[in-house]
Amino acid sequence: MNYFCCPIKTTKTNNEKLQFLIRMGTFYNNAVCDIYMGKGAGAKLMQDIRNAKKNVKIVSPYLSPFLIKELIFLHSRGINIKLITSDEIEDFYGYEKNIHKLIIQNKHVDQKAKETRDNLESLSGTLLFAMIGLAVVLFPLMYLLKDLKYGLGFIIVVLIFFARDSVVKKIRNTKVYHYTYKQLFPFKVFVSPNNNGNSFNKTFIHSKIYVIDDEIAYLGSLNFTGSGVKENHETRIRTTDINAVQKIIEEVKDLFFNSNLAERDIQFWGSQLYDEPGN
Repeated sequence: MNYFCCPIKTTKTNNEKLQFLIRMGTFYNNAVCDIYMGKGAGAKLMQDIRNAKKNVKIVSPYLSPFLIKELIFLHSRGINIKLITSDEIEDFYGYEKNIHKLIIQNKHVDQKAKETRDNLESLSGTLLFAMIGLAVVLFPLMYLLKDLKYGLGFIIVVLIFFARDSVVKKIRNTKVYHYTYKQLFPFKVFVSPNNNGNSFNKTFIHSKIYVIDDEIAYLGSLNFTGSGVKENHETRIRTTDINAVQKIIEEVKDLFFNSNLAERDIQFWGSQLYDEPGN
């Protein structure tokens, strides 16, 4: 499945986009922080995330399925989650799809179409009964009375067969169900410039930002992936500096709500990820 062709959302004019890109960015000086460099840079991060009491905000262009499960578990505990990622998600084309777990399919019944289909199915059953019944009557008549003129009755059987076949096709083409999609918790999937060559905005969200309970913030190189959290040599800065954390929260909020970067449309994307039986 090629998801690179799915619709993207854009609303602002090119001039408004340019103004955002000019001001896009945050600078804060003299923050008090801890610095870590090396393997296992995500150990403390994961500990803080798992101990979250109110909310978790994550910006990471790449995700691993088992870490998505961590967020789903936090959500089930009532923790508010906000996630920003890209459409170059790790393992996206693998067996276990990340975003699939975060998109909920809602199935809706078209009652009028259902009534039409039920009537067609009833008609199909009546025609089948008539076709079989007439054939059962004609065969003994031809055999017992030795009169081939009763064979002309099979013309009616054939006509009933074609009429029923037409009804069956209408049944198959009558779509009783339609589908909509919603997010398990708020997230954005921004389009990579590599997948949207005609986009005015060439910005790739490459930042890795983690905010826990609006009190702890992490910055660095580690993605929200197994390799980033455990295996790779990564850099990680952790701060509880009130002013620094607030600046980081504002940046994440602006990126989530006001960036106007091209993003994947959840309705189209959901239709690609899920089966949608018509009736």
